[in-house]
Amino acid sequence: MPLLWNRLEFATNAPKWDKLEAELERSGQAPLDIVVKEEVFLKSGMLHLRRIMQMAVPHIERWRSLRMLDVPHKITRVLLDQLRGKCVLGLHRVEVVQGKKYDRTCDPLNVRHLEWKNPEAEYRLLPPCQNLLTLKVGPGTLDIEAKQFIQLVFHILSASPSLQMLSLSHGPDTDYDSDIEDVEHSVRPPATHSSLQLLHIAAATSVRSVVLRSLIIPKLRSLGEPIPDAEIDILCCKALAQSNSAPGLRGVVITGSRDVEFCRDPALNSHMSSLPSAFLDFQELLAVVFGFTDFGGNNKWLPNLGGCCPCLKSLTFLYCTGYTVKAIQAITETRMKKEEIDPLEELRIYPTYGERDDVPTDGEAAWFSRVLHFNARNRPWYKIDGYDL
Repeated sequence: MPLLWNRLEFATNAPKWDKLEAELERSGQAPLDIVVKEEVFLKSGMLHLRRIMQMAVPHIERWRSLRMLDVPHKITRVLLDQLRGKCVLGLHRVEVVQGKKYDRTCDPLNVRHLEWKNPEAEYRLLPPCQNLLTLKVGPGTLDIEAKQFIQLVFHILSASPSLQMLSLSHGPDTDYDSDIEDVEHSVRPPATHSSLQLLHIAAATSVRSVVLRSLIIPKLRSLGEPIPDAEIDILCCKALAQSNSAPGLRGVVITGSRDVEFCRDPALNSHMSSLPSAFLDFQELLAVVFGFTDFGGNNKWLPNLGGCCPCLKSLTFLYCTGYTVKAIQAITETRMKKEEIDPLEELRIYPTYGERDDVPTDGEAAWFSRVLHFNARNRPWYKIDGYDL
């Protein structure tokens, strides 16, 4: 069975070359997963490198993945050089896990999937990959200034026009720890990225907002799971709708001010009037969470979810104000009656303290519980999933 021998691992300072040769021969024409670790170069670096090259490079058209763990820079460079200018159609993943030794940049690689696990100090060394389809930077966060992080996102997207999935994290992840006014200066005239489908940026909402407002992403389907990572502010929602930037978006958290005392401050809610019309352009939404949002009293800025978002399945109100439960019940009933839109399947209402109109009565709660999953205890709002499929 060739697939039993398709992993070629160079992992000790005294490799058993005969055994590796035998495994390579037994692999036949099966795809190869190449693993190279630092230990193999500790005593006889160049000698072992030559042996690896003699064994692996003649079969480069069979490489399915290349994983290098703490391999010295020069040797990493030599191995990556084997890929430059070659069309290795079967190569799906190149993973570089490095310490501080890796101190120089790489030339563009002809790879399609890259997981970059270098320390945050090495983020500038991320190689541009013109044919890249997926890129995950992490799993740790990039502890750099917000402006640098935003510039890095733009750099990655401009260097990788075929990219379909980008995932990376920035610390800190709250707006209280970032200079929002300073970040606002990083907004650019919108540029189009025609391939991106998943943009997972675990960062402060203000940082994510600046990135999204500077992009037009017609194929975007997801801002990532879990759903708290899909959080945007009202201004971002308005910009996405006006530019028709993300018509295929599946799940979103739209948040206002978390400070309840200032929730109704006109300056903080100056873009709320654009919220109802914004939802007319989100035709693929499956899950929506409104968090800390003031709907202006008497449902003034509550979107008409009974007549738009035909695929909507999940709706959540998290500590919102200015709306009534009766309006939510009307939305639910309307969606149940219309054949051209899907009915809601789950509803969550987490009322603010002291509000009355947003607290379901016993009768309303019983009605909601009969027609859908209402305030399911085993599925709180931060565990909503499945909207990025």
